[in-house]
Amino acid sequence: MVMRVATFSQSSTILQNALRTEAKLAQNQEQQSSGVLSSDYAGLGNDAATLVDLEVSLARSEAAVSVAEDALARVEMTYSVLGGVSDILTSMRAEVTGVVEEDDLTSLQLIAENYLEDMTDLLNTQLAGRYLFAGSNTQTPPVDLTTYEADDLTTVNTDYYTGDDYVQSVRLSTDRTLDYGVTGNADAIEEAMRALSYMATADTLSLDDMEALADLLVSAQDGIIALQSMSSASASSLESFISSEQNYIASAEEMITELGSADIAVLIVEASNYEVQLEASYAALGSLNDMSVLDYLF
Repeated sequence: MVMRVATFSQSSTILQNALRTEAKLAQNQEQQSSGVLSSDYAGLGNDAATLVDLEVSLARSEAAVSVAEDALARVEMTYSVLGGVSDILTSMRAEVTGVVEEDDLTSLQLIAENYLEDMTDLLNTQLAGRYLFAGSNTQTPPVDLTTYEADDLTTVNTDYYTGDDYVQSVRLSTDRTLDYGVTGNADAIEEAMRALSYMATADTLSLDDMEALADLLVSAQDGIIALQSMSSASASSLESFISSEQNYIASAEEMITELGSADIAVLIVEASNYEVQLEASYAALGSLNDMSVLDYLF
């Protein structure tokens, strides 16, 4: 019987190396086809931990942006409502200034009554099912005129308010919280409500009240403008935060893509090397299989 010279050990080693190279070539071809290095973290080697950290950080930033955008929408609506209140006070101040005789008081009361209702509607503004000026009672209209009537111009009266003192806030990070809410019992709003209610309901309204009314309206409007400034500052802070996070998100997404993406040019070179190795391995196996003991006997 003709014996082979190549030992089983030599053939086995070459074959195992060839099979490993074939597996690498198959993986390489899959990477070229899909454009990604691996379908799971295990195939990314040392980059897997970095990728996981980036993905967790990205998800956290995306959630923070979503929360901040919701808060920004509320702040912008609050600012708009306060602008409407300020417009009412501007008009009401003009009406008070225009009162010069007793006959003007009846008309003034009707105008004040209409503006009081308008202001109530503004303060009961909802956004996405939440009342903006109700504190934490976001499901209940914060202003109810049913039992409210200002008896004089000097006594603070918030009987119209059904909410609480909670100021809405948003957590932007583990160590940063931004207060942005305005409640319907804020001093400036209470003053505006008091002035309008007194003008609309007082049985004893007289020309002598006009100066005090004008002063109260000025004070209320100054306070409303201050609240608008606070809302504007909150909006700026939120916009800056959102912009910063969106920049980070874009960078993180790019890094994630780079970590998981296959470099096609490099893969082509690697594939060529694997093919050369395979050709050499199978050529060596073929040579071993062709060798016979008879070649060494003569």
